[in-house]
Order: sequence, then C-alpha cells, then structure tokens
Amino acid sequence: MNNYEDSYRDFLAYAARHEMTVLHDDGLYRHIQFGARGSVGWFELVTWPGYLAITGDFYSFTFARISDMFEFFSASGMERINPGYWAEKLVARGTDIEAVSAEKFTTEVVRYFWERREDWIGENAALFHEIREDVLSHAGHGSERFALDDFRYWFDDGTPFTFEDSWEWDLNDWSIHYLRACHAIVWGINKYRAAAVEITGAAA
Repeated sequence: MNNYEDSYRDFLAYAARHEMTVLHDDGLYRHIQFGARGSVGWFELVTWPGYLAITGDFYSFTFARISDMFEFFSASGMERINPGYWAEKLVARGTDIEAVSAEKFTTEVVRYFWERREDWIGENAALFHEIREDVLSHAGHGSERFALDDFRYWFDDGTPFTFEDSWEWDLNDWSIHYLRACHAIVWGINKYRAAAVEITGAAA
C-alpha cells in the first residue's frame, strides 16, 4: 500500500462532487469553501498574510511560512504534496499528524516472527495463527501497541513468546487526516486558480 496514493484516491472520492464557493477574495485575504458545510469531506481554505488554515471534515491545520501561502503550497508541483516539509511550518493543529501505519505494523510483526521461526519448529503454525488472530487483526484500528504489549503465547515447554522491545519499533507514518488535508490544500488551490483563469479569459 502506498499511503500517499491511497490517501489521494481517498480524498478525491470525497472531493469529486464539491463545488467551490468564494466567500472572500481580497489579495492575500481569501476564504474559499469546497462542498456544503457539514457534508462529507467539505473543507475551507482561509489565507491572510503569512498564514493558511484549512478546516472542515479533515480537521484543522494552520501553516505559516511566506506572505502568499498559495505560492508556498504550489512549490511542490501541481499535484504533489510534501507532508514532511509542510509539517515543519505547522503552527496549530486539530489532531495528530502522525499515526501507527498498518503497513509498517504488519511488516514488523511478520519480520519478528520470521526471524525466530526456527526456534520453535513444530509450533510455528499454532503460534502464527495466534499472532494473526490476536495481533495482526489490530492493524489499522489504533490499538496496535496494546496488542503487542499484551500478547503472550505459551509453548509446550512452558516458555512464553512475546514481542520484546517492540516499543522501540518505528511504526508511525503521516496520519490519514493530515494527508487528506495536504491533498485538499493543493487540490483547492488548483481549483481556485483554474476558476480565476476562466474568469479572466471570459472577461477578455
């Protein structure tokens, strides 16, 4: 799974039916709404000199960097996001920007088991069945760390299998809420600029 690509497809599923409403547009002071307030996936972009805020169904994030933040978010390319660099410019957030990655979690759990599989020949199938039922089933549900800490499997000789030092594992990636917000910003700016070009062309 590619987290960026999946989050983009996920965002587009919400945004496909959004109409843009320009509530205010005065130089660097902008207030643009996408979708009806309260609808699934709706969001607003608000800018003022040096700042851009996104709010709505993707939680709220506020960034600060240059006078025109539309220019800042356009620097990565028309359809690209740069969540790592942009996170450094966050000055306020409505939720965490990182979360446990289901992909990383599954990879680490399977790796840990695979590297030790020869230690318990004859009991591997039963052990992995328990891991699949009691640990891997938590992937993507926010309870991954608890599942690792709580897991115990007792072998016939009375020794336990546990996920030792799993607290050291790097399981985090950007949260789906943060990635959706990043995609929404780029997508919204592009929509706004495309509409401005149409208006200019029609006026000419």
